[in-house]
Amino acid sequence: MTGAEKDAAEVFGDLLAQELGDSTPMTDDAWASSLYLDVATPQDVEKFLNDSGEYENGRWARLPESPTVASELKEPLCKLINRILERLLPSDAKASRLAVDAHANDFKAEAVNGTRHRASPNIVVKASGPSFSLPRGSSLGFSNIATCFDTKLDIQAEDYSHNLAYLTAYAKYMFIQQPNRFFARSLVITEKRANLFHFDRSGAQYSPLFNIHDEPRMFVRLILGLCAVDERMLGLDNTIQWSVGEDGRKSHGTLTTSTCDGATIIYDLATSQGPFVRSNLRGRGTTCWTVKNSKGERLIVKDYWISEGRMAEFELLNEAKGLPGVCQMVSHQDRCVQTKDFRRNSKEGAFHNRIATRIVMKAYGRPIENFSSAEQVLAALRDAIAGHKALLSRNIIHRDVSPNNILLGLPGSDQGDQGVLIDLDIAIRCGDLTQADYKIGTRLFQSLMVLCTFQLSATDVPAHDYLDDLESFFWVFAYLLCVYKADGKPAPRSRLHDHVRSWQNPNPFQAHAAKLCFISAFIVDPDIEQHLDEGWRVACGDMFLKFRAYMRKLAKEKENLVCSLMGCEVDGALPNRFSSILHKVDEHYDHILGLFDDALKKIRDAAKETSPSASSPQRDIPSGIPAPVVEPIRSSVSPDIALPDISSSSISDKLTPVLSSTPFHGLPLTPPSTTSQSSKRRSEEAELDDTPITSTKRICPPSRRPLRAVVGPPLHVFNSLYEYCRSWF
Repeated sequence: MTGAEKDAAEVFGDLLAQELGDSTPMTDDAWASSLYLDVATPQDVEKFLNDSGEYENGRWARLPESPTVASELKEPLCKLINRILERLLPSDAKASRLAVDAHANDFKAEAVNGTRHRASPNIVVKASGPSFSLPRGSSLGFSNIATCFDTKLDIQAEDYSHNLAYLTAYAKYMFIQQPNRFFARSLVITEKRANLFHFDRSGAQYSPLFNIHDEPRMFVRLILGLCAVDERMLGLDNTIQWSVGEDGRKSHGTLTTSTCDGATIIYDLATSQGPFVRSNLRGRGTTCWTVKNSKGERLIVKDYWISEGRMAEFELLNEAKGLPGVCQMVSHQDRCVQTKDFRRNSKEGAFHNRIATRIVMKAYGRPIENFSSAEQVLAALRDAIAGHKALLSRNIIHRDVSPNNILLGLPGSDQGDQGVLIDLDIAIRCGDLTQADYKIGTRLFQSLMVLCTFQLSATDVPAHDYLDDLESFFWVFAYLLCVYKADGKPAPRSRLHDHVRSWQNPNPFQAHAAKLCFISAFIVDPDIEQHLDEGWRVACGDMFLKFRAYMRKLAKEKENLVCSLMGCEVDGALPNRFSSILHKVDEHYDHILGLFDDALKKIRDAAKETSPSASSPQRDIPSGIPAPVVEPIRSSVSPDIALPDISSSSISDKLTPVLSSTPFHGLPLTPPSTTSQSSKRRSEEAELDDTPITSTKRICPPSRRPLRAVVGPPLHVFNSLYEYCRSWF
């Protein structure tokens, strides 16, 4: 193997680990042989084997017996596959299938994790039909293939991990470019043997090798099934269908779903650009579609895969009906399909079964980062916090407060709906008393107590409560003030940006130390005074400092309570350690909402005293965005931003005195010995929830939803699924 080949193998191997985790099961011999039994009649298959001239003397005549390189198999395999398709595949005027050498047909390969290495199969089956369209800038790519095959020499066939790594990359991009995929399957074929690889939202599995010459009938059935014109058999969701124009691109499309009372409803897809698609292969696989109902109203349809046994988001959205400041569900469809239906003979416990769920929701404004004035952002935050309180009245705690989950209200919205809290994916009911966990939520906005859980024993970890979320609202507010001007434009780079970047640190110890410095150390005040935008200072500078002081007070109270009970035996599996302060819930919300109300009154009173001026225009939404809109693909352990070393002179000078003199000195700040900074082969930080169903963990990934002011993604990528959806309006 050359140096370049070793380098590529390492890159693809890292991708494999990040996408599929530590292990992928091999099935038994019966699985592959049980598939596609009805794709062609046994009589037709026998006739092909006897009459076609392709199979003679117990072997496939076209295939070389002793090739010296794997590429010698591509041309004869393409011809063999096409003969099978011509003779046995049902004809369909709206669909076609053709096996071609990808490298000889200008296949549009995809870069792997931003490296120079590209995912490009050896053989692909070019497809046309309702779910396929030409890729931009090419006639062949992952958007218009039914399946793909890799050719290997037989001596390479048993290198399963190597083969799986490459096929994982192909499957990943098929899911991205074909967003209505349920599953994808591929074959690795040698001059003698082949094995089947299967990918879905639960991960992957593969069959043992079988001899294609000794089992020609199974080989024929697999070829026909993997190239089927029946899109459901092919692994596609046929409730989402497009009409394809003469230019080979999708034009009109429809999405069919069921309402809560079981009635069927068909929505028109907005097809001038594609849906928002998560880039992770395994996990929830969230895909959001913008649709119109019969009245022309725009709605958001969210498709995702939930682990069996977990609470579905629609259950909580149903309880949140009628609450101002909270996303409103129109309908839902549960148990559309499940991954265990595709796997058949999988062993018990070999994977987490996932169930496809569809939620139809009302459409709102863009994420709060798209504000254009101090008044707009204060009103949106105020109403989102009030919405959070309303959720709490229904015994629901959000647990993932972040800018991407706070939307601006639609133009003209009344107070209460000028900011909307969305995404209850990891919300819990208060009575569940689920432990706080630094692996859950969005790192940049986690509370100090949540970050502290990295160093607490299991018996000392408190429950996640509403105060953790209220502190997250503070960190959202601080983030917006540090990286934006009051008119919504990016602020010049300053020391405030350094503070924000340090909160994002994947090491919870360092993130906690940085946040502790910001919220409690007097040495941060000069940075705020010097670098905070003048518009913020005039509009809400005092209010921000009061908000910070109040959250510092509450965080200190919580820490003292945890320390006082540390190591003590208590009744119950998860006691409520903060009952002495949580009963002041109305006081806490009223105080914070009062801060926002006073600041808004100040802004509005000042506006009345001056002549009206034109408000800052909304920033333009980029046009001509390719379909689908995909979350940026990056290494799952690399932070979204270039993090400063917290031990460097720029920050350590501040942290050393803070950690010894700040009133937050009860909890021992010991770096976690188990926290790895390795950049290789970690899957924990993908969009997963693979912990046992008795838990409600979701890893806090650096890669979950990049924040545009800190990360600065390319213009063709939106930063959240709801920002994407609002681009239609």
